[in-house]
Amino acid sequence: MINKATKKLFIKILTYAWAQHDRKNMAGQKAPDNIIELLDIPYMTGPEVHKKNVLDIYYPNYIKRPLPVIINIHGGGFIYGHKGLNKVFCLYQAAKGFLVFNLDYRLANDHVKVPDQIKDILCTLDWIGKNLGSYPADKTRIYMIGESAGAYLGSMALLISKTQRLQKLFYINDADIFINKLNVPEISAMAMISGFLDWPRLCLYGPLRSLILEKKYKKQPYYTELFLDKIPEIIVLPPIFLTTNADDPLKTMTLRFAELLKKNNHKHHFIYLKKSKKKKLGHVFNIFHLDWEESIMVNNEILAFFDIN
Repeated sequence: MINKATKKLFIKILTYAWAQHDRKNMAGQKAPDNIIELLDIPYMTGPEVHKKNVLDIYYPNYIKRPLPVIINIHGGGFIYGHKGLNKVFCLYQAAKGFLVFNLDYRLANDHVKVPDQIKDILCTLDWIGKNLGSYPADKTRIYMIGESAGAYLGSMALLISKTQRLQKLFYINDADIFINKLNVPEISAMAMISGFLDWPRLCLYGPLRSLILEKKYKKQPYYTELFLDKIPEIIVLPPIFLTTNADDPLKTMTLRFAELLKKNNHKHHFIYLKKSKKKKLGHVFNIFHLDWEESIMVNNEILAFFDIN
């Protein structure tokens, strides 16, 4: 049994290492010009709102027609990360003619767990659905990009938004923030980049689940529904673009999920990059190394997939 102090120390060391790695990767990033940035917009109101319950909006400053929409959700293993990590990636999507919503959400700790994070994403989707008319958006072309844990949170939020059974299991109907009917926009397609999709089975997280799930989590009515392959309503997800690579430590999760989609005859496109002699790609490389030829290829493929869905 790992005590509470040891768990906190482990998380502190782990997230510090991740932050150092991300700072190094972000050091050479250059943002495109001529992008309008609306920053730190609250998507929730009330005394219980956390400082991370905000989002950014980016779009090109020359608009000739309504823009297709991308909703971006950052990763970080539920315990780390912020929307700033994905900002330059999102700005480049905006430069290509998209209206981009870059989301933040609460990180898991003693008081916030994965189901709470899913509710945060639901709140952002609800806010976007209710406020989309205030921005230059093409409401018929709305897409989602989730990387690592963001891919999981986004897929769960979409599944819950479309499934009353899951809403009841996750207490969505009982939550004060959902007294009014959810107004989640219709997502035409979704991209999952190095998704942290099978985390309930990950051995590393076995002794640490109490940090990201409630006490006696196995007795919670929603517990089995945290496993994506156990949700029969998986087919209600939109068409999905999947990508990972041979250097990604979480690649097996994407490979399993691709098999799940294939088994259910669910529309998807999967790009797997083999090992390169020139460089080590690693986890979510196309978010940080936008100038790599592999990143350019993958990111263009994502937008091409969106264009046909």
